[in-house]
Amino acid sequence: MCPPTLFLGLAIHASFLLSFCHPFAANHLPRSHQNVAQLNPPPPSTSSLRSQILDFIEPSTGVPVKLIGSMHYNPASIELATRSINDLAAEGKLGSIVIESCDLRWNATLQNELMRDALLSEMKAAHDLGIEYGRPVVLGDQRINVTVAQMKSGAKEAVLDLVQPWNGGWGRLFTSISTARREAVPVGDDYLGPESIFDPKLLAAAPVSMIKYPISYMVKSPVFAVAITALILLGGVDSSDAFVADTASTTDILESIFLSGLETVIFARIFLKELLAERNEILATNILEQCRNYGADESSSGWLDTFFKTENGDKSSGAVYAPGSVVGKPEDDGKVVVAVLGLAHCNGIKKLLMEQI
Repeated sequence: MCPPTLFLGLAIHASFLLSFCHPFAANHLPRSHQNVAQLNPPPPSTSSLRSQILDFIEPSTGVPVKLIGSMHYNPASIELATRSINDLAAEGKLGSIVIESCDLRWNATLQNELMRDALLSEMKAAHDLGIEYGRPVVLGDQRINVTVAQMKSGAKEAVLDLVQPWNGGWGRLFTSISTARREAVPVGDDYLGPESIFDPKLLAAAPVSMIKYPISYMVKSPVFAVAITALILLGGVDSSDAFVADTASTTDILESIFLSGLETVIFARIFLKELLAERNEILATNILEQCRNYGADESSSGWLDTFFKTENGDKSSGAVYAPGSVVGKPEDDGKVVVAVLGLAHCNGIKKLLMEQI
């Protein structure tokens, strides 16, 4: 039987990784904080957390893009997002703000009164600053029901491939994982490196993320939280045998290693493909659509274009704006499109935008 520490370790490992890509929750900012940032904007940031920001020019529109990587619920990440947005607003360069959430998750969070003041996230901080400054705030992530369906499908495919090595299953699984890794987690001088994760300031505040992230599940999805807790507890049902013998048998050790390997492969497939690569495409597309509002007008702007122009002038296609947000419109005065994302998304999204998705 696999030892209970394995289940607990996997749960902690998954929680840590998910805190960098955050597919499930966004949380409410206390009302007492909503006007502070605008009334008392902080000085420009000199934090080492600048290593968690990617600044580049989107090639098709020529619009500056700023990707702010975060560990969700981490106070250091909240500070970085707040400072970055305030700095751009002070310079008159703040364009649209794209946050890693969808309308279903966002609306569900707004309806949840329980502990909303205790669960401050960088997403909500960015949203509230966008509302305060009168800038478009876009819910740029894939809808959660689609993500969950894809995760279930991905897990099923991974299991079927694992048990069919004679039918090319292992090859398909390896190709799927390696392709998703190249697309979702590119490496190089133009991307965020290990220092973005192992920043002392970020890691010092990581315990806050590790506490708030599970709480967000319990507040928003109590059934899901109970299921995960039950899984961990059930993993230790036979653990009494572990205290009978002083040492585990070779068979037990090999069984644990084998099961751990299978779980790691399945988790890697879901994490890299369904949670990162596929959602990166949606997020990158929504960032690109906002860039269209701030880029040079490549059309001739003839009478036909003027006649068919939308009433609000929004050039983006399919944008989902947060409740209370203004709708995007064309502006050509050097605005920067800001995206507040989990750190795990930043490199893949930059790659997609630079390579024209």
